[in-house]
This record gives sequence, C-alpha cells and structure tokens, in this order.
Amino acid sequence: MTSNFYCIGCDGSTLDMNEYYMVSDAIWDRVDGGENMLCIGCLEDRLGRRLTCVDFPDLPVNTMHKSRRSSRLQDRLRSNE
Repeated sequence: MTSNFYCIGCDGSTLDMNEYYMVSDAIWDRVDGGENMLCIGCLEDRLGRRLTCVDFPDLPVNTMHKSRRSSRLQDRLRSNE
C-alpha cells in the first residue's frame, strides 16, 4: 500500500482535500489506479462519468469521519444518479 496521498492526476493532496475513500475494485481497475491515489475529480475524468453511491463499497473508510469529507465526496456518497 502506498503512503503517498497525492493524486496522480492533479498532484493535489487527497488528505488535504478531504477526499480519502475507496471505490469498488471494478471501478478502480477500469481507471487503472493501481496503488496510487486519485481525487474525485480526476477519478471521474478517467471514468468518464460522475461517481454515485453504488460505486463506493460499504467499508469503514467510506462511512466514518463524515465531518472530514469534501462536499464533492459527500455529494457522491449520497448520489443515486
């Protein structure tokens, strides 16, 4: 596992952006994320669509620390569209 929390798309810190999350293996494999990090925006650019709640597995990283999430991540975790 990597200890580098910088997005490989924009070089922004996913920790500073409050965008630390996990998506399904199928989504991550599709965007060729490997052991790297991607912010929500760069992941969506690679995926070609907005993320929705079904893209995020029911894991503690996606359910805890709700107050420390970017508004963009909160929106995607709630979105059904």
